[in-house]
Amino acid sequence: MIEQSDLVLIGRMTRLHGKRGELQCLLCNELLYSADPVFIMIGLEGLPVPFRIEEWREKGSETVLFTLKGIKTEQQALRLVGSDVYLLRSDCSAVGSSDEETVLVWQDLVGYELYDANEAYMGRIESVDESTVNTLCQTDKDKLFPLHEDLIIRLDTDRKEIALGVSAMNE
Repeated sequence: MIEQSDLVLIGRMTRLHGKRGELQCLLCNELLYSADPVFIMIGLEGLPVPFRIEEWREKGSETVLFTLKGIKTEQQALRLVGSDVYLLRSDCSAVGSSDEETVLVWQDLVGYELYDANEAYMGRIESVDESTVNTLCQTDKDKLFPLHEDLIIRLDTDRKEIALGVSAMNE
């Protein structure tokens, strides 16, 4: 059985496109572009359901259109609108990376201990907000901090710690 930890959220089905079952997906990251998936997983009733991709193509900078095997009518496609779309982590490995490398997305940092550039403890990450261009994490101390690849100065997945090149502001 596929576990939630085996999946990476890539977007949400937002609407139908045309009358032949094609679906529009709003992406929340760019993992699809570097992956070569045969299937996408769609969250239906709390379970990831695999759908074979017949074709996908870009429509703008954050949107793709999917044609899925077995989805040929508006009615069939309509039941998938509003559902989260996932890739298997194993499909997300970077080109040339070893099999042992793990793909991390911002949501994976929930539960990590957060440190600043001076290694001062800033709290445990409780949530990550990717709803705007500026990704933010919220700590158990009700503080918000920006998340961006350029800000990470240390990431220890074994100890679940991350240090950002920012300073905690004194109160």
